[in-house]
Amino acid sequence: MKKLFIHKPLFRLLSPVFSGVIVYLLILLVNNNVAQLQNEFLGEELYVCIGMSYIIQEFSRLLLLLFKRVKFFTNELISVIVQIVVSMLLCVGLVTIIISFYYKSILGFSPNSEELWLFNSIFCSITIIYILLFISHQYLHKINSEKLKEEENYLNHIEQDFNEFKQGINPDLLFESLENLLVLIKQDKEKADDFIDYLATIYRYILSSKQKQLVHWNEELESTEVLVKLFNYLPYRNVSILNKLESSFLIVPRSLLFIVEQIIRTTIISSNVELIITIEEEKGKFIISYATNDKITVVFSIDSFKEIERIYGIYSNHKIEVISTDSTRTIKLPKLTTK
Repeated sequence: MKKLFIHKPLFRLLSPVFSGVIVYLLILLVNNNVAQLQNEFLGEELYVCIGMSYIIQEFSRLLLLLFKRVKFFTNELISVIVQIVVSMLLCVGLVTIIISFYYKSILGFSPNSEELWLFNSIFCSITIIYILLFISHQYLHKINSEKLKEEENYLNHIEQDFNEFKQGINPDLLFESLENLLVLIKQDKEKADDFIDYLATIYRYILSSKQKQLVHWNEELESTEVLVKLFNYLPYRNVSILNKLESSFLIVPRSLLFIVEQIIRTTIISSNVELIITIEEEKGKFIISYATNDKITVVFSIDSFKEIERIYGIYSNHKIEVISTDSTRTIKLPKLTTK
């Protein structure tokens, strides 16, 4: 929220003038001296009221800042009550000192109790207004902050649902496959049937794995191999997977599928040059490596792995590593276990 207006310089400069005039008019009204306005409005008493208004308002503002920075009580209600009581008492003391000094130094006599009560009543009202403005601003800020946080959580939830939906549907793969299917139907119906089987297998795995937190790497690898077969039906695609894994471990569903798809989509592939994606392992990690030949328009980026990194971070302290050289790129992911 924006800064409260009572702390702004223009308000601090002009507000005491208006409040001082109002205090002066109230004093005249209470004392039945309204007729004095016709004779002398800009009198000494008016300037005194304006000066006192400035002192009281600045003093009240400093007290608000003090109570804001120093938390004397953890309970909000008790803190507000103490703040009001302390501010009122200090305000009464300050007004009494100023009025007594003015009366004795300028007028030559001491103020009576009625005059002190009148001044204290009016200026304590100004202090109460300051406190109420500040407290209302605090609670309004708190309510708005909670609403903004709820909206942010709601937005994050929507974005997460959309990302899950997008990962589940994979529109790029779906539309590209459907376009190629239209061509295969006209050219070779047998290949079209195989193509449909591969596409159905991939989406069946994607939809079924949404209900699983972890899957065996072999299950993920089978679907990834089907994905590679599907991509090989597309023009200028010549991809193969070289599996060197021997141990048994778990991985996050669709992670291998996603990484292999990103490799295929960001690598320049020729029908004459085969893209070989090697999957091997080392202690605590399995490795995906391939010869780099990056595209200019679609660049391989670690930012596309943020969701996978987030999920892997739940199950392992090891982060996903991407090591790139002039000729090869290696992606290391942690092996997961149920122990």
